[in-house]
Amino acid sequence: MSPPGLDAAPSEPAAPPEVVALAARLRRAGHSAWLVGGCVRDRLRGVAVRDFDLATSATPEQTLALVARAIPTGLRHGTVTVPSRAGPIDVTTFRAGPSLEDDLAHRDFTVNAMALDPETNEIVDPFGGREDLERRRLRAVGSARERLAEDPLRALRAARMVATLGLAPDADLEAALPAAREGLARVARERVRAELDALLVGPFAHEALGLLARTGLAEEIVPGTRRDAGRIVAALPPDVDLRLAAWLIATRVASALASLRMPRRRARRIERLLRLHPVDAPADCAHPASLRRLLQKAGDEDALALVALRRAELEASPSSGGTTARERVDAIAAGLDRLRSAGALALHRLDLALDGAGVMEALGVGPGRHVGEALRYLTERVLEDPSRNTPEGLRALLDGWQPLAASRHTSRRTE
Repeated sequence: MSPPGLDAAPSEPAAPPEVVALAARLRRAGHSAWLVGGCVRDRLRGVAVRDFDLATSATPEQTLALVARAIPTGLRHGTVTVPSRAGPIDVTTFRAGPSLEDDLAHRDFTVNAMALDPETNEIVDPFGGREDLERRRLRAVGSARERLAEDPLRALRAARMVATLGLAPDADLEAALPAAREGLARVARERVRAELDALLVGPFAHEALGLLARTGLAEEIVPGTRRDAGRIVAALPPDVDLRLAAWLIATRVASALASLRMPRRRARRIERLLRLHPVDAPADCAHPASLRRLLQKAGDEDALALVALRRAELEASPSSGGTTARERVDAIAAGLDRLRSAGALALHRLDLALDGAGVMEALGVGPGRHVGEALRYLTERVLEDPSRNTPEGLRALLDGWQPLAASRHTSRRTE
């Protein structure tokens, strides 16, 4: 029979042998050691565990002295990391007080406030996290307001757990979320972005974005997001940048991305997606030349992503475009399929039959920006009619073409 406060865990091993051996070594040295947090929660959910966290009464210095290969990865937070064949094992000193119970009492949510003995397979669950997990309920440990005040990022983490685990916040937690807005404004934007990224690709992102909207947290993170954005996101593949673009449709995109400290490469892609959205805006959007221009600007994958984004938007708001808009988007998709079948995708990587040197020879000019102008002109003409992409065809297009730079130079010489 389990001791008071303990529940029997499933019969299979709690952790790989390397984790069990590390816990045993700490215990032989007189320290307690327990698996805690997400690895316990995920094991109870039947999900493969890849990240193992041990909470211990040992200080980081004691762990470093005991385990030669331990690395001081987070001494400020009491954490050292032990490499192993099972993956890195984080070993952290109890967060508050000398006992496991004190440590669990200061964790964020009950489903994360469980501990597992890796040697005996027993679970310590003082706050009912296992029952909450079974009921798909997200509940704070103790006072929700106090837990969120300790770390305002927990408010966004709650939404992320809604998105990734399909949990629903209880009334006390949801009521406490609006008060976290002020504190969340002081959290490093990189930490906010990491939580938001994980939220957006979760299978329950729609519900999580709805939670952010009705508690005012969305407005704190990025002002001006659409209240129906969750429905758009839910209809998209789990591409984090595409889903973020959908969430940002109604916002000042450049400002929003800057506030999230978005890496430059990701920011460029998101801005490009929204600059080309809606994909059916041009009157001749399904014309082969327009489709080739789209491919040249967006690339193969993002041209298809733009179709998915517009379809998701029309599905979320059927009255926003009507039947005509859906027909245009269907025509674009069909046109892209035809180009793919003909091997004509990847036109954004188009190799012109004349390079810069060939253009200079054809024009009888030296290096200068007029060469770039000519190459862009030729690219546009080839996108309209790919059959022109031969050396002779391109030279014919350049006959009589006057570069802007050359025109200005000529006019100055004749004054």
